[in-house]
Amino acid sequence: MLTCRKKVLTWGGGGNIGNSRFRGFTLVELLVVIAIIGMLIALLLPAVQAAREAARRMQCTNHVKQITLSLHNFHDTRGLFPPLGDLFGEQGSSKFSYAASAGTLVYILPFMELTALYDGVTGYANDAYPAPWDTPAAHDSGLIATVLCPSNSERSIKNPGWLPKNYVFSMGDGCWAQHSTNPADGHHVAMRGMFAYNNTAAGVYVRKTFTSCSNDGTSNTIAVSECLTPVDNAGADVRSNVAIYPGIWEGVPHGKPFNCMVGLTMTGRYTFDQSHVAGGSNYRGEIAFCGWLSSNGFTTLTPPNSPICVYEPNASGLHDRWGTFPPVSNHTGGVNAGLFDGSVRFISNTINCGDTNATAVRTGPSPYGVWGALGTPNGGESVSL
Repeated sequence: MLTCRKKVLTWGGGGNIGNSRFRGFTLVELLVVIAIIGMLIALLLPAVQAAREAARRMQCTNHVKQITLSLHNFHDTRGLFPPLGDLFGEQGSSKFSYAASAGTLVYILPFMELTALYDGVTGYANDAYPAPWDTPAAHDSGLIATVLCPSNSERSIKNPGWLPKNYVFSMGDGCWAQHSTNPADGHHVAMRGMFAYNNTAAGVYVRKTFTSCSNDGTSNTIAVSECLTPVDNAGADVRSNVAIYPGIWEGVPHGKPFNCMVGLTMTGRYTFDQSHVAGGSNYRGEIAFCGWLSSNGFTTLTPPNSPICVYEPNASGLHDRWGTFPPVSNHTGGVNAGLFDGSVRFISNTINCGDTNATAVRTGPSPYGVWGALGTPNGGESVSL
């Protein structure tokens, strides 16, 4: 008779594997696993957020690129660059008067595939809607994605018909951006930037073309950068709100930009004292079609993401044109900027600004380092970014 013998498998010293019992995790082991998973998630989240911000920054770069190329197309069609802002009008055109305060963005709408919107926007003294941002076409257009940075997600709009924007145009390296016809006037230093200027009230029309930066070159001259739409347009956020600080003047004809950086009474890392709040007249980043200089422009005086200051509101409750308006953004470490050669660069908050305690100059190199040199089309500086 054949007999079958059962083989017993043993493990590590003769234990009978067939008789072993499976046991679950202990509480300590479970807590260890949870802790490990938590650490992995903690390590992963910053990487995910960084990847998302990189994508938003790339999209913002594309917007700046499109706006810069639109300036090129405007120049190819009209033979000059568009006006910069307040009291500017379009030479030989009845579409906008100097009193309309049409911003630079309005003029380049046809070159951003927004011709229908441009055709519907008016801004002439005799129009039913003399301000371009009050026209029905502007009210009904909805948000313009191309002029909104995806990193600036929170926006306040004081009036539902006012379109926000996150891109502004270079005023150059002067605290005062209003052109003067009097060479003896200290303000005559103004308009070292690359945008046309038409002040009918003062009898001034300054054309700016590519030849205006033949000395420095288009790759050394800045055109477009960023601003933020404030969550509260009467707030005290140091980057998205404009602060009133008379000390920026200091009795000097051109002002000292350094004063704004050190003179504000700060109540937190990013907030200034309520005594400096400009109130409801802060429209920076809130009215896309507005040509007021504090709303439409930026200066190359103080570093990106430093405080924005004006001397005082004028009698109409709007900002005086005297001040520092650095570009700002929610991107880590700096802002996107478009140059007149069509390229887009990332400008660091630590860019060289030379002597910010110096006063502006009429001609020659900017005293404000590499950053000031980028704002001057014909200062004789070559910069390296």
